[in-house]
Amino acid sequence: MRANNHFLLRITFAAILALLALGPGTASGERNGATSWRLLTVAYPDARDVDVSLGGSERALTARGLLRVKWRDNQASVELEADQMPAAAELGVAGGQYVLWAVSQEKQIVSLGPLPLSGKKIKSRAQVPFRIFGLMVTAESDPQAKSPSGAVALESRLPLNPNLVLPVFRIEVPLTIP
Repeated sequence: MRANNHFLLRITFAAILALLALGPGTASGERNGATSWRLLTVAYPDARDVDVSLGGSERALTARGLLRVKWRDNQASVELEADQMPAAAELGVAGGQYVLWAVSQEKQIVSLGPLPLSGKKIKSRAQVPFRIFGLMVTAESDPQAKSPSGAVALESRLPLNPNLVLPVFRIEVPLTIP
């Protein structure tokens, strides 16, 4: 029993050190000045489903959701469900539409396309070409935008399973500021 407690203490200490190494803002991304966003990227294991929480930014605090990631055959299938999404106009983009972005650890940014908003809910599926990535949902005046705007509504956070240990990296994502 004593050895078990020692093991748990060591695991807890290691987790705290890992979070401290990532620095402040680990639970969610944050704007870093006017031109970038701090985003967590996760390395997804092969042939395993991983559920990841989605959280709203400071401009969409009530937004939340779930992301299911399945890495198989050199691509990730993602299923995204979100609710309590504000209208794009509430993020300062009148007449805008939400767009889903995948960002690799190497800062490669890929638009996964516009997201259909039904009331305050979003449901979507997409394929991501990266093994290590984070996701962002931004409000865009042009749904065919080439890079994400500063109107970040939702972002991927950490896997939900506390017993699943995966490499996590924080990156700076450049934003397009109008």
